[in-house]
Amino acid sequence: MEGPLPHHFATAHPLDPNLFNTQLHDHPSLTSQIDLDTDPFQFTSALDHHPHLPLQPRLTFDQRPSIPPRIPELPSNVRSPDQLNSNFGNAGQFGILTPHPQLPNQPQIHHEALGRLQNEIDLRPVAVQDGGTTAGHFGNLKIVPNPPDLDEWRKKLFDVDDTVTLTEEEFQTYFPHVDNVYSHRSTQKYKRRPFVSHYWDCRMKGRPPGTPKSEDPSKRKRKRQARERDLCDVKIKITEYFPGARQIMEKEAESLSASEPPATNDHDFFTASQSGPVMQSQGQMRRFPLLAPNDGSISTDETLRLNQPSTVRMSQPSASKRYYTIQRVNGNGANGKTDGTAGPHKHSLEESDRIKKSSVVRHVLQEERVKKRCEKSYHKKATGAALSTVKKHSKEHELKLYGSCFCPFVQRVWISLQFKGLEYQYIEIDPYKKPDSLLAINPRGLVPALRHGDWGCYESTVLMEYLEDLNMGQPLLPADPKLRAHCRLWTDHINRIIVHTFYNYLQAQEIPKQFEHAAHLQTEISKLIDAAHPSGPFFLGPELSFVDVQFAPWIVRMRKVLTPYRGWPLPEQGSRWAAWVEAVEGHRNVKETTSGDELYLDSYERYAENRPGTSQVQQAVNEGRGLP
Repeated sequence: MEGPLPHHFATAHPLDPNLFNTQLHDHPSLTSQIDLDTDPFQFTSALDHHPHLPLQPRLTFDQRPSIPPRIPELPSNVRSPDQLNSNFGNAGQFGILTPHPQLPNQPQIHHEALGRLQNEIDLRPVAVQDGGTTAGHFGNLKIVPNPPDLDEWRKKLFDVDDTVTLTEEEFQTYFPHVDNVYSHRSTQKYKRRPFVSHYWDCRMKGRPPGTPKSEDPSKRKRKRQARERDLCDVKIKITEYFPGARQIMEKEAESLSASEPPATNDHDFFTASQSGPVMQSQGQMRRFPLLAPNDGSISTDETLRLNQPSTVRMSQPSASKRYYTIQRVNGNGANGKTDGTAGPHKHSLEESDRIKKSSVVRHVLQEERVKKRCEKSYHKKATGAALSTVKKHSKEHELKLYGSCFCPFVQRVWISLQFKGLEYQYIEIDPYKKPDSLLAINPRGLVPALRHGDWGCYESTVLMEYLEDLNMGQPLLPADPKLRAHCRLWTDHINRIIVHTFYNYLQAQEIPKQFEHAAHLQTEISKLIDAAHPSGPFFLGPELSFVDVQFAPWIVRMRKVLTPYRGWPLPEQGSRWAAWVEAVEGHRNVKETTSGDELYLDSYERYAENRPGTSQVQQAVNEGRGLP
């Protein structure tokens, strides 16, 4: 069992309320959150009254109290969305839930099944994990930027000249490309019917001034302005049929038609050759609309002949799966007014696109903005003392180091080359535009990479070992085989645990997670200190060695990155940790390969905000994998 860890760190630990003060530096991009979609940092003003941050006394990590969960548990009688999904099956496109599966030994007549189905359907918004809601009319649609025959599908769903039948896959794929044309107005449930109707108005119908804003606190507040009224009167109805709806409705049709003959209705949206269930409504018989998917009883040509463009081949809906129909139920009549006649739009599809972009287009544009943000704040050239070193080693040489100025793995090899006094050529690489010369050495395009004559290799620890095996310059590994094994053991500890924990800590966005990773990082560093020479100041004693070079880039970045972004505490004066940090940061070869503070602040801002697409390291940490 491990004993208490030595206090190598000052008492200003991550439980200190001043820990997350982001005003420890003057870098302007860190003090303004205007351009961020979310607030990735917790500022001092927000933490002054945080219930989980004790002000007195300040505690060390050995005395950390347990932190209660910030989000209270739901009452036992309230079902979460996961519980609902597990009980009812997969949610449909409009948040409609399918019924309980019927057990084989519990037969039910169709009236009981329908009643149970409708009682279990709830169109009210359901809370989801990310803090938003999934409205009854929009959910789980796909973002497919360029599906087949997109232009024809958009035209078909814009015109809606006749009823359009879509499989669930088709609806998920193509409707997000025209959701800018329409605006959801209402959702209608039917008593004991296995479908739900959703009514959407053309967006150009307009909106009066004073339309109330949503009271949902999770929705982004925006200024709502009135739009010009009555530019178009088109309304469509999207009918969502649950899995097995056709079988249920056919059973009802058979039971009703045995006693009362069906009557025709001019407003039915199925052809005369198709049969539909009959229901009694206010003393008149009305045939209920049913667009049946093909189960073999109806020919494919008969089912697909409804106004289908020749270039669009719609998939045939399965009778046992969810499917949708879309029809125009109101619009611009011959006299240009709303008279119950379903007429076409008064405007073009291009005009709808001008007024508002579809969900897919907005998603693509958002991805492009994120990509630009990921690429804007990184440096392509070293600064400060590192830039001077680059200039000294810019001439052609058979030993070439491919690196990036902010990469800590590159700095390891760079320090080794400087320490040994070897001649080499430094080649700066843009991490987002990898040249063929680098890819020829490392197909993954990662740095550092080393080319020596006609031979190349990569991976920082491997390259450091290679430079040792050249027996050129001053060695970093000791001559004693036992000490060499000791160095390799703790090199593995740095690579597997400390480096991974460093990025976990930096990328964590939730404060409790930051506490957890900060404590873990201190624990693992303390183990390394305990394995080091008692008086040091370096790992093996008074001279820089292999383990020091392995750890040096992250020691530098703790002060330059973790302290301003996460409030990492400075070493406690007089401790073994303080002596090691001071010796590493002050070593001539470390200083020669270190850039100015601003380069690191800019380059690691992406990691601190955990922006998507930052690097392969960031992605591996987020996915819980080993570092590449």
